[in-house]
Amino acid sequence: MNKKLTVFRELDIQPIRDLPFFEEVVEGTPHTLTSKYYHDEQQGRISGEWEASTGAWRIDYKVWEFCHVLSGCCVIELEGCAPVKLAAGDTFIIEPGAKGKWTVLEDMKKNFVILLPAN
Repeated sequence: MNKKLTVFRELDIQPIRDLPFFEEVVEGTPHTLTSKYYHDEQQGRISGEWEASTGAWRIDYKVWEFCHVLSGCCVIELEGCAPVKLAAGDTFIIEPGAKGKWTVLEDMKKNFVILLPAN
């Protein structure tokens, strides 16, 4: 089947709890729910919705990610950069090589698109 339009609201996807991605939890006991609404292994693209509870963890990005925050807020502190607070309505891109800390200040939800590195 060659599907050219994916409407997320029409999909019945069961979220995955605590999809392993944390480099190292450094504060609290954060939990996540990840709903992958679109996953194309051949093209290296994943899209969906992600939720996280409060807490903080180290990040070391290996992928390119576009994010749009739907609710809640977080602070991303990349090595050598000032902390950036992101809240509902903010849109951002985080690129491979980004290292630092991600802190969820208020339970958050975001839409995401991930581009995986070429093999």
